Amino acid sequence: MNSHIVINPTLHVVLDRPRIAGNIAAIIRMSVATQCAVHVCGPLIFDHADKTKWRAGLDYFYGARVHFHQSLERCLKLLGKDPWLVEVGGHKAPWQVSLAPSDFVVLGPETASIKQNIIDAFPDRLLTLPHWGPVRSLNLAQCAAVIAFEALRQQETVLKAHLRC
Repeated sequence: MNSHIVINPTLHVVLDRPRIAGNIAAIIRMSVATQCAVHVCGPLIFDHADKTKWRAGLDYFYGARVHFHQSLERCLKLLGKDPWLVEVGGHKAPWQVSLAPSDFVVLGPETASIKQNIIDAFPDRLLTLPHWGPVRSLNLAQCAAVIAFEALRQQETVLKAHLRC
């Protein structure tokens, strides 16, 4: 991985073609709390100058590690590591895998899935957030938060065990 991108984030949260500015802003706010890096991939199809849509994250941009990429493919090439992919119908929950520092997790757009060629390239790295209630899916920002805090929980456990040695 190219170390000049971000030094030692808890996790890289990669957003593939996000469509809702408020979700991006909420994820950026959460990323400051969890020390994650955020990568926004693809064109921004909303008016990014409209500050009302960015309100959830505006006060936190100063401490955030946010990177913009032309495409998910370019981001994956730059990060140079196999990603975890979060999709409805994935094979494992985030707490069933190891989320190490500097790992990265790709979340698809709010209205679609991660491109099939990306899913096909990493078939053993599909994650899902199980839910038992009658909902089709969870909000993008909610998914990012669950995964980021799970990574933080895992890494804190590892750190505490290491410090006891």
